[in-house]
Amino acid sequence: MVMEDRAKFGIPLLDDALGGGVPRGSVILVEDEVGINTEHILVQFLSEGLRTGEYGYVLSTEHLFSHYSPLFVPYNISEVTFETKRLVFLDAFTNPFGYAEGRPGATGENVIRDITQPRLVTDQIRRSLLHVRSQPIRGVLDSLTTILLVSDTLKAPMAFLQHKIATDKEMGVVSILTLHRDVHKARIIQAVEHYCDGVIRLEKRALDEKEAAQDEILQILKVPGMSLAELENTEFIFHPTPGHIELTPSK
Repeated sequence: MVMEDRAKFGIPLLDDALGGGVPRGSVILVEDEVGINTEHILVQFLSEGLRTGEYGYVLSTEHLFSHYSPLFVPYNISEVTFETKRLVFLDAFTNPFGYAEGRPGATGENVIRDITQPRLVTDQIRRSLLHVRSQPIRGVLDSLTTILLVSDTLKAPMAFLQHKIATDKEMGVVSILTLHRDVHKARIIQAVEHYCDGVIRLEKRALDEKEAAQDEILQILKVPGMSLAELENTEFIFHPTPGHIELTPSK
């Protein structure tokens, strides 16, 4: 397989705004807030990779496998994709927080037992993908917020972030990390934004001061290898539906 130098979301306006997609080896931060269904863009990103022959993984610190599995169905991706390890689920939620549910990733090699140990987390990601040879890989970590909140200091999560970025660049992996910006102090958000190659923000906002209704807005704050001055459009109205995401310019 010839690997393209950029990973597309499969959302034309977003891919164009990102200069044709995300460069291989990049880590993209997706910031959200309460009430935004961020999972739609994560599933879209992974599904587009699977459609083009790539492999992927979901590392979840917040949800069970059963939360994500139905989201892939509208993209014609079934649990067989997980069973054949085209898409790997890494469970960083069940064991550390005492939950249990029978599903792929509930026991065995794909359980991360301590999310406060960055080396354990990155080693588990690497081991879960040993079966992937020359194919490109996409990954999602949902979310970095949990790691930040359960860590005694910022040292461990920042070490994890730095190590993951370095590893992804070496392997050519494209990753999305989610962060709930409404529960963190500004300095923490700024620190994470500084480390990541690109930043996309999802928020609810009234575009018209005369209207009380709020739209879901997708805003591009940072693009790998590009300055915002080079971009024509950085803000869109975000319309997610099962199996499809539509963007329209906000202005």
